[in-house]
Amino acid sequence: MIAIVAALADIALILTHRVRASSESVRSTPWRHMAAGLAGCVAGWLVIGRPELVWDDLFLALVCGVVLASEAAHAARSLSGRTWAGWATACVSGAAAATWLLPDPLPFS
Repeated sequence: MIAIVAALADIALILTHRVRASSESVRSTPWRHMAAGLAGCVAGWLVIGRPELVWDDLFLALVCGVVLASEAAHAARSLSGRTWAGWATACVSGAAAATWLLPDPLPFS
């Protein structure tokens, strides 16, 4: 559940940024935000108790936690004008994406 909500929030943030900044030129890939999203995924995996990794769930967690989170981080940084907003978005989205690895829909239940 947490991963679904985080993915939908990331998509809404990205779409808002694309609508508002449609005249901006395309930037390169935000590699630093991808690394922060991956670090958030690892931290989230450690916090939820290091569940067993299954390829399907791992792929979904990495796509949501790295690719989607980095784009959302770029959007948050552009929309807010603050650098910390991008880093916070990447880390929190990455950590939330790690909940895809849980066997139950909600953690700690």
